[in-house]
Amino acid sequence: MRYISMVFFALLAACSGTMTGQVRGTGEQVQFNYEQGLDHDIYTARIGSENFTGKAIMDGSGSTYATAWGNDFANIFGSTTTNRFIAVLLGDQGNSLNCQMRYADSSGFTNAGGVGVCKHSDGRIIDIVW
Repeated sequence: MRYISMVFFALLAACSGTMTGQVRGTGEQVQFNYEQGLDHDIYTARIGSENFTGKAIMDGSGSTYATAWGNDFANIFGSTTTNRFIAVLLGDQGNSLNCQMRYADSSGFTNAGGVGVCKHSDGRIIDIVW
């Protein structure tokens, strides 16, 4: 079982792909790339001559731990996931992107697709699909 878990996480970490973005109002195309991670994704993008790199993390996930007594003693652990992710990408020329993403898969698998929107520090809005 331990071997299977290690293989699963190795495959998960190796997932990567592209996202298509478009600047509202101008139609300028922006390609985003992602690398699926275990606790966050890595995003990159290029807008004009500026390269952006950053992380996406789950927005709103959580875990719960409780101890229960009754006929038997029990420890209960639960976790929740969400399809909402937030990302911040920093540009190599001083700009930034602040993104809100909705993954199609509530388990956080980026390669299942999704939609999102990023706001550039200069005010431009970029709509994203993948």
